[in-house]
Amino acid sequence: MPSLPALRALPLACFLALPLGACVSGGADTSAGRAAALATTISRASACKAGVPQRSTLDRFLAGEAARGASPEQLAAARSAYVSVSEAEMVNHAARPRACAAAERAALKERMGRIRAGQFDQP
Repeated sequence: MPSLPALRALPLACFLALPLGACVSGGADTSAGRAAALATTISRASACKAGVPQRSTLDRFLAGEAARGASPEQLAAARSAYVSVSEAEMVNHAARPRACAAAERAALKERMGRIRAGQFDQP
């Protein structure tokens, strides 16, 4: 059984994680913003059982960003944003699950198909 301090810290972690995606994706036209949006989409698709990413998704995304001209620092920020948002979304889904409407699930399935094909740009 988790200790009492750990149980008290979980709601705080969830509270702090909620705005993380919004904070990171504030510059949606940056590599980090695109990585945060990708992580949010993948996390929601997984929660809605609308598809899962390939193991190489992050690496292929970062290769695409490098091809767009992203610097090593921008790529590191994108990787960090992706991992941070993914972890925050996982905590959020566990703490406050949201139902998935049929229309949302269908849209996520379509989007995940494009992501699996290596098309990371938002429609």
